[in-house]
Amino acid sequence: MSRADLSSRLAAIAGDVRCDVLLASLTTLGVGGPAKRVVLPRTIDEMVAVGQLLRTSEEPGMVLGAGSNVLFPDTGYAGTIVLTTAVQGLHVESSSVHVACGVRLPALLDHPEVARSQALDFLAGIPGTVGGAVVTNAGVPGVSIGDVVIEIHGVDARGRRTVVPGERCGFRYRGSRLADSGFAVLAARLDLAGERFDRDRLLAMRRRTQPVGKQTAGCVFKNPARDSAGALIERAGLKGLRVGDAIISPLHANFIVNNGQATAAEIRKLIDIVRRKVYKECRVLLELEIEVVDG
Repeated sequence: MSRADLSSRLAAIAGDVRCDVLLASLTTLGVGGPAKRVVLPRTIDEMVAVGQLLRTSEEPGMVLGAGSNVLFPDTGYAGTIVLTTAVQGLHVESSSVHVACGVRLPALLDHPEVARSQALDFLAGIPGTVGGAVVTNAGVPGVSIGDVVIEIHGVDARGRRTVVPGERCGFRYRGSRLADSGFAVLAARLDLAGERFDRDRLLAMRRRTQPVGKQTAGCVFKNPARDSAGALIERAGLKGLRVGDAIISPLHANFIVNNGQATAAEIRKLIDIVRRKVYKECRVLLELEIEVVDG
């Protein structure tokens, strides 16, 4: 199937297909070259149909939400990005909420009935979408979104629509079985009857300890067992280290900030320096929390 044929067939399904879109414009890091194609399905049915078509093509493809934990290369992406942010929908049912994958977490928390429950307020300050948060099991120390997932609606690696109970999603620290199996999240049902959290306190703590408002992808590395990645990086003397316009945040060493015109190459160089130096000084090999995509 030619590039033009695939684009026209995708447009017939989803309507909004764009070519040569700069990935820097789709990520919170503000880094990345052009994607060959970006398609924006507007409904869950369109997203399913787009996925089915892409599985029959020879081009690579990936699903992207708010782009808040991903680093694309400067050369871009030679395939199709399925952008979920137009896939919306939120419905509160008694003590749970059914929410589409493209809903951003701040919008979910601001829904009046969800806000009243305060059960999801531990997600305050996380800029991603519901789909991305579920796949990566986003959260804060002590609680993650997997703890409140009742069930996930999605498409498995064979293209079959299915519903997976929360206990079968294999949630773990900043990950899940969903990510491992090529499962595409369409929607999630989340519990609103659990513990209540203080959103204002959590947001104030973020503003105090993290580079809020800067171009970052959140925490770059996972915290190793019984330690903090940020503390290890600081212990290795790397806080504030700069390569070009990429800088290890002077406020929180587990954040890399795009200070204006940083490139993916500069950020990846910083990542490599951090991993080598922390291992040399602390004998801990840090594992990435962000997704680093090769072109």
